Amino acid sequence: MRFDRAATGLALVVFAAGCSAALSEEADEQSAAAAKLYEDVTLDAIGRSSTVSPTKIDLSFRNPFFRDFGTNERTCGTCHQEDQGWTITPDFAKSLPADDALFVFDGSDCLPPGAPNPDPEVNSTAMLSKALVRVDIGIPATADFTLEAYTDPFHCPTPPSAAGLRMYRRPLPSANTAFLSTVMWDGRENVNPPNNTVGLIEANLSNQSNDATRGHAQATSDLDSSARQRIVGFETNTFNAQRSVNGLQLNSRHANGGAAYLYTNTLPNFFIGINDVLNCAVPNSCESGRSATFTNVVFTLFEEWEKHPPQDRRAAAIARGEAIFNNKSFPIDNVAGLNGPNDALGVPSPLTGFCGSCHDSPNVGNHSTSLPIDIGVAAPFPARGLDVRNLPTYTFKHTASGRTITVTDPGRALISGKFNDIGKTKGPILRGLATRAPYFHNGSARDLQAVVEFYDRRFHIHFTAQEVDDLVEFLQAL
Repeated sequence: MRFDRAATGLALVVFAAGCSAALSEEADEQSAAAAKLYEDVTLDAIGRSSTVSPTKIDLSFRNPFFRDFGTNERTCGTCHQEDQGWTITPDFAKSLPADDALFVFDGSDCLPPGAPNPDPEVNSTAMLSKALVRVDIGIPATADFTLEAYTDPFHCPTPPSAAGLRMYRRPLPSANTAFLSTVMWDGRENVNPPNNTVGLIEANLSNQSNDATRGHAQATSDLDSSARQRIVGFETNTFNAQRSVNGLQLNSRHANGGAAYLYTNTLPNFFIGINDVLNCAVPNSCESGRSATFTNVVFTLFEEWEKHPPQDRRAAAIARGEAIFNNKSFPIDNVAGLNGPNDALGVPSPLTGFCGSCHDSPNVGNHSTSLPIDIGVAAPFPARGLDVRNLPTYTFKHTASGRTITVTDPGRALISGKFNDIGKTKGPILRGLATRAPYFHNGSARDLQAVVEFYDRRFHIHFTAQEVDDLVEFLQAL
């Protein structure tokens, strides 16, 4: 069982009103507006990552998030490590001993509950290569599609069937959950309709904490309400972002990088549906009484650097990357869930859009409503640059029309039972990206350059080499 921080360069800083010098020598005073914030700083490959909270950051077993409630020594912290953006990475998995709890059950490619895993190098290849956790879900009895065929590169002893399909997915970060509009890649924990308020999402997170304990940790009883409440409180009061890149302080010279700004400035203005590209036209997609007018200027963290380009090469590239993210327009075509051939939202295809058309939540970057979409990441042969070679494929047939589709992950369809939802997943929060490669729900993008190049090819954006480099620098700075 792991209770350690698994981090280097850990520090605790208390931010008091007016003490902006604690952020950096040239910090914007507004970024320390909160009465008190606690900060943990961890080293990563490009600099330092920051986690802040209005309450003390307790990484001990006294915090239910790090307590063993199950039967296999797992805790929430097993798959949510502070120094890896509050998820886990392949390098972390490779650093663990063979008998670590991470590799049991769904930390393996195929092993059933209770089976030992004496050799993770053989039995946990998805975990060791891409930090993928196995997710076992069956097709709903009411589904309008059937399983027609499959491939299983893992050669599991029990073949896939309608009663049990195996998907392999990245654990989502447990930080920044205060900005969630849907819970889990496929939204399966959105169990409090209409799921359009922060309170309802928190109720979903409470349900998820219990489901994860009963599932991943193989607990024999439910979590009590106190443990659930404390786990959700820890998650929703934890904010994570990149703090520095190779010595460059991301809140210097009136910029607003780092995690403190998320809490002090971004959180107070957030609501489900903010800046929705569909302007809250979908019923119950936004918080009642709220309205949203979309702007493509989603990130303003480095706008001062955009207005007054710094001489520092990296800072200038980050500023250019933010401007590209906000302002570069391109045709968004055939995105199931938005403007695919079977969608009825009235969105044209192609739609002239921006990165922020889907990553619309201001200074956070996830979609602000529960809008699962399919951009092609689950395809068996996605746009060049993504690696899905070792993932299973499933072919499904639409009962009414006879149409078929092959994907590596059915996504939302296994929850809704709808053929038209096959391949759809949610978009993750973009903050803290640098510490948690690989990317997308299936880990198919090895790094941020692969992410940018995938979007470039998928949507025919035609980025220049300089624009690719600048976007990568910007995304690393989130």
